[in-house]
Amino acid sequence: ESGQVLLQVINGILDYSKLASGNFSVNTDLVGVASIITSVVRNVQMTLLPGVYIKLLLSPDLPKSAQGDPLRFRQIFQNIIDNAVKFTEAGSVQVAASVTAQDDTYYTILTEVTDSGIGVPEDAVQNLFKPFTQLEKPTKKRYQGTGLGLSIAKSLAELLGGQMGYRPNRERNGSVFWFTVKLKKIANLNQLDAPDKAERESEKSRQDAEKERMMKRIRELAPRKRILAAEDNLVNQKVLARVLKSLGFHNTTIAANGAEAVSTLKASPNTYDLVLMDISMPVMDGFEATRKIRTHGIPIPIIAMTAYALRGDSETCLEKGMDDYISKPVNINKLLQKLLTWLDSAEWSSSPTNGPS
Repeated sequence: ESGQVLLQVINGILDYSKLASGNFSVNTDLVGVASIITSVVRNVQMTLLPGVYIKLLLSPDLPKSAQGDPLRFRQIFQNIIDNAVKFTEAGSVQVAASVTAQDDTYYTILTEVTDSGIGVPEDAVQNLFKPFTQLEKPTKKRYQGTGLGLSIAKSLAELLGGQMGYRPNRERNGSVFWFTVKLKKIANLNQLDAPDKAERESEKSRQDAEKERMMKRIRELAPRKRILAAEDNLVNQKVLARVLKSLGFHNTTIAANGAEAVSTLKASPNTYDLVLMDISMPVMDGFEATRKIRTHGIPIPIIAMTAYALRGDSETCLEKGMDDYISKPVNINKLLQKLLTWLDSAEWSSSPTNGPS
């Protein structure tokens, strides 16, 4: 579960220009606010400094299920709680969520994260949600990051019909970051059971059997295959390596950027069976790395890992010489399907947009 969740929430930096342009789209699915918050909190607890604890206050009036975009809700919450944990070296981080308003159609959900960290200087508050803004430690050493996180989170909250804001923690030093979202009510929860239960259970059994068959096959293939993964984010590198190892790939090489990936393949063009290529990397991005790999005549399958959310962006990956793509945050089941498509194409080809020849 932790690997799946980390893959869902560790998605790199979203394309800020597209968010700012208003062309970013959101999905509609079931949202369980309490379960999302609890899941994220459970994972960030592992990163707390000694002596720091998290207090969770979930109002009993939170709906068990509503309609909205669960991934975007998770991204907003993950961003602000990550900041709270990062800036809190002693004391606590408190998370509270409740329904602040509702009508016949929507709930308005308020989520607040209160910390006892270093706080935000008064002269920095007005720029807090502007892109590329970073806070500093009292020692003037900046925390690592792009300065886009809060700006992106605020834009996502607004896309979900809400707002995002900040106020100082009046009880003790620290900050309070809050956001609201609107979630659509499900008129009748029994409607969720409208499809025939037996049919749904049969479909689930079929999917489980198919996944088991795929897992068996990938574990047969994995010991004979080597994967080169180009990813600049250190956390993403570890998560990706762990996921691949869980699938049986013990011979995975990590390149920190496109240039490293190119030089690795040039030095050993016949060593690797597949490349997982992130798009946005320093030094050399995934598109340029792919162009150079193709220029050197290396025919290895390249699967783009892209956080781009607009229609047409994934097709761009194929136009740039990549063979396939998978959206970030990466879904383990989809990753499994892609790996089988390209590493065992004879049996598992599922006709992707640009399938194996």
